[in-house]
Parts: sequence; structure tokens; C-alpha cells
Amino acid sequence: MTSPDASFHTSPAGGTLRHGFMLVLALAFLAVVGVILPHGDSGESFRGMLERHPWHRLALLSLWSGIGLEALAGLFLAKDAWRARLRRLVLTTLIPPLRMTTATSTPDGWLWIPGVGWRATGPTTSAKLEGKLAVPMLVLTLLVLPVLGVEMGAGEALEARPQLATAVHLATSLIWIGFTAEFLWMISATPQKLLYCQKHWINLAIILLPLVAFLRALSALRFLRAGKLLRAYRLRTLQSRIWQLMLAFNLFERFQQRNPKKYCAGLEKKIAEMETELSRLKEKLETFRDKV
Repeated sequence: MTSPDASFHTSPAGGTLRHGFMLVLALAFLAVVGVILPHGDSGESFRGMLERHPWHRLALLSLWSGIGLEALAGLFLAKDAWRARLRRLVLTTLIPPLRMTTATSTPDGWLWIPGVGWRATGPTTSAKLEGKLAVPMLVLTLLVLPVLGVEMGAGEALEARPQLATAVHLATSLIWIGFTAEFLWMISATPQKLLYCQKHWINLAIILLPLVAFLRALSALRFLRAGKLLRAYRLRTLQSRIWQLMLAFNLFERFQQRNPKKYCAGLEKKIAEMETELSRLKEKLETFRDKV
């Protein structure tokens, strides 16, 4: 795998227009899927209409086919091992939204970012990407508040107002699409994907719950009632994600950086605290070594 610190000039060949176009297709596929998923108790009529509409099925099939065919063609453009190419082909075909971040023709360890180009995956790219996504994701997170207010205030009577129910459903769909896109970008940017999933399990749960709820139409899963569970997860996510995004955006540190003197003083204080903690750990280690 390419080193995360590899220089940009060793990155894969361009293909900006192709990757940009495929990113749009992958995002469109995500939107087409997201709009028919249950994200709460609203929009059941609207979702049912979309599910039965032939144009929705045609759009889903067309986008999926386009992404799959491009992935198959890209299989022969890659220069790395065939096993890696086939793995990317299978992943892109089974999870078409992954085409936003990866291509079958791209060796592992590289990520194409719109307006930036190819960047090696790793901590540096992850940090920069997280910073760029912080503000739009914060806006999406705050959108959860009015959605929850309407759903909890109107309750079952929401379906009696179809336009409002549709608006709530579209808003929650937009939130889900945003969360899913962000998760795919971030997990593609980090080599330690399992660790990322473990650390951000609640974000993964928010993405997967509507998919599980959608399967309740199957006879084996008819007992699932995900509406209330989804609302509970949204409430839990709101606090954790705002805190997470504030940390990612590093707003407090940015304010400190506007005053270099205070910023340097803050860094010196942090270093002193870490040195104190390091000394304490060394003393503890020596104590236990004596016992051994």
C-alpha cells in the first residue's frame, strides 16, 4: 500500500472529469436510495409512492448499472495486483456510493478529493477532510432539531398533513445522505478502517438503522419497529456529533491562534502537563519493575 506520507507527484494519473462525473452518479445513487428509506414516522405515503413508481426503479437500476460498468472498465486500467482490483470491483458494485471516494482503476492508498485531486490516505488527509466536512455536517446536525420538533409535536397527526410529512421525510433523508457520504469519505481516508468504525460506531448505527428498518417488509423482520428507535438515536447522536464536529473544526484552537502569544502560552502549558504525566508514568513503571 502506498505510504500516507507519499508525495503528490507519485499519485495516480488524473481523470478529473471521469472521477467528477462518477462522484455525481454515486451521490445520486445514494440520494435515490436514501429517499425511500424510513427515517422516522413521517413520509410513509410519499415513500410508498416512490417505491411503486417505475421511474424510481429505472433511475436506481440505471445509476447502479453505470457505476458497475465503469468499475468493470476501470478494472483493466489499474496497475496493481489483480486481487486488489477485483476486491475494489466487488466493493464498488455491491456498495455503489463507494465510487464517490474510490475507483477500480485506482491503487489502494489513494483518495480523489473534488477540487484537490489525488491525496494519499492517512492521518494528514483524514484531518484535512474532517476539517472541510465539519461545517456542512454541523449544519446538517442542527437540522435534526426542527425535524424532531415537528415529529414529536405532530405525532401520528403528521400523516394527515401530507405536505408537511413529505418535507420532514425529505429533510431526514438529506440528513441521512449527508451522514452516509461523510462516513464513506472518512473511512476511505483512513487505512485503519476497523478502528474508525469502532470509534465512530454511533455514526455507523445511524446509517444502518434505516436500512434495517427498510427490511421490515420481509416476513422474517416484520417485528422491527424502527421509528422510535431512530428518534432515540438521533437525540443521542446530536450531542455527540456536535461535540465531535466542534473538536474536528478545532474552533477553540482557531480562536487561540488569532493571538500568537496566548496560543504559545497554551501550548507550553499542555507540554508541561504532558511532561508531568510522563514523569508520573515512568515512576509508576519503575515501581512495578522493582516488584518484578
